[in-house]
Amino acid sequence: MNFLKDVFPRGPNFRSARRIEKTLSGSKLSFMAPPSADPFSSIQKWEMESDEFDIFDANNFRPISYRSSKNLDDEIEFPDITYLRLFSSCWGFKGMPFFGGYRGEIGLTVDVIKVEDLPINESLFDTRVLAKEVYRKYELEDLHDFHRGLKDDPFDLTQYRWPNYLGPINCQWVKQANKSWLYFESQPLRRKFDKLSWYTALTDKHFLSFRFDVTRSASNAGNSYQINQRVSWQNYVSYVQRIADSLDLSLTSDLSKRLVQVQKQPGAKDKQTLSFTSKQVKDAKYVMRMWSDSGYTAPGKGEDEDHRASIDEVSSFIDKRIQHRPLHNSYPLGDKIEVVSRIPTEHLNQPLIYQG
Repeated sequence: MNFLKDVFPRGPNFRSARRIEKTLSGSKLSFMAPPSADPFSSIQKWEMESDEFDIFDANNFRPISYRSSKNLDDEIEFPDITYLRLFSSCWGFKGMPFFGGYRGEIGLTVDVIKVEDLPINESLFDTRVLAKEVYRKYELEDLHDFHRGLKDDPFDLTQYRWPNYLGPINCQWVKQANKSWLYFESQPLRRKFDKLSWYTALTDKHFLSFRFDVTRSASNAGNSYQINQRVSWQNYVSYVQRIADSLDLSLTSDLSKRLVQVQKQPGAKDKQTLSFTSKQVKDAKYVMRMWSDSGYTAPGKGEDEDHRASIDEVSSFIDKRIQHRPLHNSYPLGDKIEVVSRIPTEHLNQPLIYQG
């Protein structure tokens, strides 16, 4: 049965894939994807979006939202970055035949993102500007996504807020169908899904977001650390890559000329990348380790014993996870951008990590 380790978990047969085509005010986006195969199909409808969109009609866009630092149950709208959903789908994964059952899923969302407050002298066709604006959206939606932290001391009344994700990880620029895409990953620290994302400019103020959410599942592995020990993500990532490799974007004649015009400017084609801080890594190791017994029972240990992984085990996993792994179509690794946070200071000072 060892040969089945390379076959399972397995998603729907990719031979059923067909080309999805979207028209975006004259520009054309297409990619290959199988029909949706949601293991919980009664919850949500997929692939219900139109095939044609007017990306210059502001009424088609909705503001993104981010989580409040003062009340984690509240979400705050951020009107300076808006989005238009182009496509959504989901594919379930199964384990070995007869006894494998549900082993997770891959969700895909494709959006047009509009930067409402972009300075008049800047363009997203400048790769440096694109990376900066992608990071701002990522910081708001993902790095500012916190949950209530654990407290060992019942007399400690502090409301600790812990991050759900570490990222951007493995950031790089890739070439796909003669377009440059910014790629990076997000590592969940508690239980949520791995995120793999591609971004490219569409107009001076619009960019495409092509994001996969990868959920892995196994018994006795109810947290992110244990899932990574029990279920390899290789088959999930290979499935994602097959879809991403089929991406094709054809801009209108006017936008193609504008792209060439902008990228003639000095530095406008630089392939700078995004990264994480040493504090993010330190916090990630602490949070992941603290949750490493959630939904998990260590073999041979009693109910009252500590079932968490050791600090060294979690640290080793994170250190390996943040290493650069170039994709097959990536450009040489460029310099890292020094990005300044644009979240208001009062929000940045709210989240707390206790590491006593």
